[in-house]
Amino acid sequence: MVSGELAAAGITVNPDDLDEDGFVSVWNIASASSGQDTSQARHLAGKLLSFLCIKRCPFVVASPRDIEYLDDWFEREEQPMCDWSPESDKVDLIAQHACVPADAFLKYLQSYEFEPSASYNPRKATKLAWFSDDWSVG
Repeated sequence: MVSGELAAAGITVNPDDLDEDGFVSVWNIASASSGQDTSQARHLAGKLLSFLCIKRCPFVVASPRDIEYLDDWFEREEQPMCDWSPESDKVDLIAQHACVPADAFLKYLQSYEFEPSASYNPRKATKLAWFSDDWSVG
């Protein structure tokens, strides 16, 4: 499932985390790739979200209930969509609700040359547009 380059970079998907359609949350990918270490998972999840956002990844999916939950949260407070720093638990909130098709996700990371050590910093407007325009409800 994981290509050699991504496996070498430490990006893994735990088969037990996949749903019946092959989807997994960004948080579960980050957690599996970080040996279940919450701090490292948060750091990687923030990088993955930022990378996907900058590239305007079109296949992030959330359930209708999850989208409603996130929309309600953002109406009260924009911080979760704006603070994806490794120190912020707001990364967890977004990454736990952002689901991707595992195989396509790994191919996407490889095709667009995701580097875990690189810095990805999307602007606030890009983050809001990505969530509003590019996430799918499913």
